[in-house]
Amino acid sequence: MIYVPEMVGKIADPGFIQTYLEDIILVELKTTKKYLPQNSKGFFFGATENEFNFGKIFGCRYRFCFVSLNEKGSSYAFLTLKELEERIKNRRIQYQINL
Repeated sequence: MIYVPEMVGKIADPGFIQTYLEDIILVELKTTKKYLPQNSKGFFFGATENEFNFGKIFGCRYRFCFVSLNEKGSSYAFLTLKELEERIKNRRIQYQINL
């Protein structure tokens, strides 16, 4: 939740609320403790079909953020789906089934 001092004690009616959907960037965060000096190179992660579908639907407004939290040095890479697909070396589908 965002605290907005000007709103204290005021009612936020529909005429007051403004949305900026075209400015919103959705971020899918992937983290590791592995040391990755050339992040995202060497990053291993799991992803769902929905994450890739969102990337297709939202285009540049959907990003994958790969974060390495290693004591030798932390790093991050912020990629669109297109940039991610250019870097993928191997992809496999895994089924998770409940009976």
